[in-house]
Amino acid sequence: MNPPVERQIKELYESYHHEIFSFIFIMIGERQQAKDLMQDTFVKAFIHLQDFRGDASAKTWLYRIARNVAIDFLRRKKPISYYLDYYSPIRSKQPTPEEILQLNENKQQLYQALSQLRKGYRDVIILRKIQELSIKETAAILAWKESKVKTMLHRGLEALRGELEKEGFVHESK
Repeated sequence: MNPPVERQIKELYESYHHEIFSFIFIMIGERQQAKDLMQDTFVKAFIHLQDFRGDASAKTWLYRIARNVAIDFLRRKKPISYYLDYYSPIRSKQPTPEEILQLNENKQQLYQALSQLRKGYRDVIILRKIQELSIKETAAILAWKESKVKTMLHRGLEALRGELEKEGFVHESK
């Protein structure tokens, strides 16, 4: 193996493996499979490192590979329940047992509602709101214009709100 390439892949892995794992896990909902697909992502990155032109950041390049790997997996494994066990709402320092139960119920409602959305809405919500990527990074990963990211995020959040309301979840404002 070429030592500089090996070093580059190792640095990319150390920098981004947690983010890539959580992104894939949210997309597919299976922890062990997400670990395997994360490894596949870095194998593909290693194989195609010489093709990386640097038009986008290494981070967005990896996310794009991870997204494609996850989509390929999902195509092979239809239908699937999406988005299990990652989104964590803002928490107090020491939640009570009742608060923990309520958070888990809310999390399940959120994932159920997310699973009902169009794929484009799900992708943009995961990348922007759960993974906290910038508009520019999200646009690069999804191969969209930044204006489309903003529009799809707005529409996706509206659709998510509608799904949550259909399920009986009411957001308490103030």
